[in-house]
Amino acid sequence: MTLIEHLEKYLGHLVEGWADSSPTEVAGKNIQVVRFSGVPYEGASTFATLGLSDYVVDLGGDRSVRQEFLFATRDCYPAEQVASFLVTFSSFVRSKQRALLRGDVIGPSTPLISGVAANGLYASNPVIFPEGVGTYSTSSPATVMVWLIPLVGSDSSLVKEVGWNRFEDLLEMQNPDLLDLNRDPLRNI
Repeated sequence: MTLIEHLEKYLGHLVEGWADSSPTEVAGKNIQVVRFSGVPYEGASTFATLGLSDYVVDLGGDRSVRQEFLFATRDCYPAEQVASFLVTFSSFVRSKQRALLRGDVIGPSTPLISGVAANGLYASNPVIFPEGVGTYSTSSPATVMVWLIPLVGSDSSLVKEVGWNRFEDLLEMQNPDLLDLNRDPLRNI
């Protein structure tokens, strides 16, 4: 089973895709982004990267992994802009040659796409997606899907202040719409 077949098994048929055509591609391979419609629910789309897993990254302690990213958002945001952001972000992560770990925070920075409040990302397990999508075990080492959760306003500093475990507790308690790139930031209650 290919990685695309794995993703389609859990997310449905991909509806469109984009490729990074920049001259900064590594070893002739570029990063691609594909979109799945109606996942995790109607009116939303899930975007997945392809190409990051061509490279093995270090987890520390003599462990390594391959990674791809999942990012979900409401359909009201321009798919082309979301894909462009993911290509740029993925190229940045690939250049660091380091795995994103659960609880890692990237940002705050400029808005993820034009006109939104989301200005950071939180790396997590893909718990809002169908069970099984999180690991593609045909590759060696396995490819792990990292869910990139958009952070808004003070969310980035909140994670750093309270830690990833407490932050995820706050996500469960407050149940924000994590697919809304203009949602209010979480409160530390």
